[in-house]
Amino acid sequence: MTMTEPKDWKTLDTLDDIKLIVADMDGTLLDADSRIPLGFAPMFDRITQLGIRFVPASGRQYQTLGKMFADAPQPLPIIAENGNVVALDGRIIETHGVSDDIVDETIAMTERTHDDLGLVVCALGGAYVSREDDAFIAEASKYYTKLTVVPNLRDVLRYKDEKILKLAIFDFGDAQEMARRELGFVTDPYIALASSPHWVDIMDKHVDKGEGVKALQRALGVTCAQTMVFGDYPNDIGMLREADYSFAMANAHPDVKKVAHYLAPANTEEGVIRVVDRLVH
Repeated sequence: MTMTEPKDWKTLDTLDDIKLIVADMDGTLLDADSRIPLGFAPMFDRITQLGIRFVPASGRQYQTLGKMFADAPQPLPIIAENGNVVALDGRIIETHGVSDDIVDETIAMTERTHDDLGLVVCALGGAYVSREDDAFIAEASKYYTKLTVVPNLRDVLRYKDEKILKLAIFDFGDAQEMARRELGFVTDPYIALASSPHWVDIMDKHVDKGEGVKALQRALGVTCAQTMVFGDYPNDIGMLREADYSFAMANAHPDVKKVAHYLAPANTEEGVIRVVDRLVH
């Protein structure tokens, strides 16, 4: 891990032995409107021909990421739900979850708080909410394609075939301030992790996107020296540590820039695509 300012990406020479490219979505690969940039398709086709695997890594739902990249000729490796779901060649190879107790405590917090919150219970088979106003559903639907409204979120605990992966809290105000004030009950083995200014995830503290990267490296026989990783927010720090070629976006959180080895252009400037097109041949 570095604790200094990252080097400019243009200081790098061509990288000849990259096998795995992992990119966060929001604030990293996606543009300001949360869309895949136009330059992605030709970049993806080119690196695929070179035998390089591209991996979207996100707090977003597994089904959402699959839909976003449905036009790919074959299923992409995926790191979803901040590392709680890892998939390779269309098959889920690793999952992690949370206990019924932490689910119940989190539901109770959202019921008693005066903050304007919406809770998403993120499960392997889909995501569940009880709040159904248009404003919240619009926010949740950006990240959870398979979204079901239930009368009471505690009902999900009784779904025998469902595995709850994590809990995602949307705050219409300041999520990090809410977390400091309301989430003191989240203790070992769990952690409350901000994934954006408005979202906080509650999940197993031993799981992050870095664990997802390591799972794919093991499965594919890829080393850190053969891996590029791009990120912008603190929930990306774990995976940046698993790559010799780690890039913080120009728009990244200061904590991310302390960890990354290199600084890439902003997501609004197609930073991921520009770096890959110039360095990977």
